[in-house]
Amino acid sequence: MLTTTNGESGATAGQKLGVGPEAVLLHEDQRYLAYGQDLEYMWRWEILRDGEFVQEGCSLSESSAREAVSHVVAFFRGQDCARAVPADTTDEIQQLLRDSGLGAPVARDFDAGGA
Repeated sequence: MLTTTNGESGATAGQKLGVGPEAVLLHEDQRYLAYGQDLEYMWRWEILRDGEFVQEGCSLSESSAREAVSHVVAFFRGQDCARAVPADTTDEIQQLLRDSGLGAPVARDFDAGGA
């Protein structure tokens, strides 16, 4: 079971985030833990990294929630691996993009005619 940096179990960390007893464990490994909750019209899921919240989302079914969680966790693992490489400049590049205004979401203007 995942243990957080302060020694809590993943289940305890999940309870602190408001994951109730009806939550379903969708993923668990050394660093990542994900819970899902069936809201009847969708599945809401949360991902924890080292016991801290990093991502949430929703899916239409439990199986699609598991798939979505696995994709997001794979993305985060890729970032983890990139940051572990000596001389990695990922953080510096992201900060330069944010400082230049290029790291912000693109605002789109739509004309009144549609499309």
